[in-house]
Amino acid sequence: MPAERLLFSLTYYTPYISGLTFYVRNLAYLLKKNGYQITILAMQHDKNLKFRETIDGIRIVRTKTLLRISKGFLSTDYIKQSFIEVARHNTIIISLPQFEGIIPAIICKFFRKKLIVIYHCDVVLPRSGLNFFIQWILDFSNLLTLKLADAVVTNSEDFAINSQVLTRVIQKIDYVYPPIIKPILLDREKNLLIKKTGRNLIIFGFIGRIATDKGVEYLLEAIPLIKKQLNKDFKIILAGPPEPVGEVDYRYKIQKLARQYKNNLIFLGQLKDTQLGAFYSILDALVLPSVNSTDAFGMVQVEAMMTDVPVVVSDLPGIRIPVKKTGMGIIVPLANSQKLAEAIVEVLLNKKKYISKIELVRKEFDRQKTTDFFLRLIKS
Repeated sequence: MPAERLLFSLTYYTPYISGLTFYVRNLAYLLKKNGYQITILAMQHDKNLKFRETIDGIRIVRTKTLLRISKGFLSTDYIKQSFIEVARHNTIIISLPQFEGIIPAIICKFFRKKLIVIYHCDVVLPRSGLNFFIQWILDFSNLLTLKLADAVVTNSEDFAINSQVLTRVIQKIDYVYPPIIKPILLDREKNLLIKKTGRNLIIFGFIGRIATDKGVEYLLEAIPLIKKQLNKDFKIILAGPPEPVGEVDYRYKIQKLARQYKNNLIFLGQLKDTQLGAFYSILDALVLPSVNSTDAFGMVQVEAMMTDVPVVVSDLPGIRIPVKKTGMGIIVPLANSQKLAEAIVEVLLNKKKYISKIELVRKEFDRQKTTDFFLRLIKS
């Protein structure tokens, strides 16, 4: 009997860096291990990427794009490929936010295929007249897709009841944590990182896109406050793609602050999977100063916790859940460099206090629970 075929639809896929991309990549990998044939349908967000390729046994179909609008695309090829791929798959899993997700959703209903929607986060674009219109269209498309779904999944009830979109379909939502795979520590990569960062220093870090929603400026503005309170040498290492889509003005803002505090900063750029374990291993703390609901969980904080690293995280629905559940860190008010500095110093000076529940972390965020949840959902 041939394996059941699953189609994932999302705008950006590997090698693009985002929590949504990693979620789909991890889930696809885990479902493939359970015997499913997996296809990813995504946009060709970079002209250097192939339209067709197979990575780790997962088939990837990227569609031609006509025009980029903010962080989205227009693509007639996406419509064509949606018809082809929905027709040949048994279950369709659409990851939102995704403006074009409504297309495979409608086609899915036409072919009477099972439709599962994973809603990862809200989108909060920088304020402008054009962005207001774009966000309204995006939210409307996402809501229609959610209403067509046979099942809707999100990371936490905490996020759902505070979401500007999910509250309208709250009765059909199921909750499960993202599929998080503990990073592997390679000694060679760790030694290379130590050479870059230095020894015998306090080191804390950030990992993610240098984007508006991440609130990196508040971390940098906290540096002089941390110096006064900590009275020890320290470095902040920042890992992630330096040029995220549609964030040119924000990048200039961060570069200006980085020049001001350059003695305390190290930018590592985008890390490979083989470097993630080494990155976490040299940290005394991870900081996630996110400022809006575009961040709705923060998978990286659980990866850090799994490697005995405490976290300082913003008080946002969903993203505060790992610290609330485990006690491995401190939750701080949004966009507040003073409170952020105080929390970072507290965690750095009392690290043992915040890593005493590591077994709870591994049990709470066991990826097998997430895999079993989706296996049941697909078969039901």
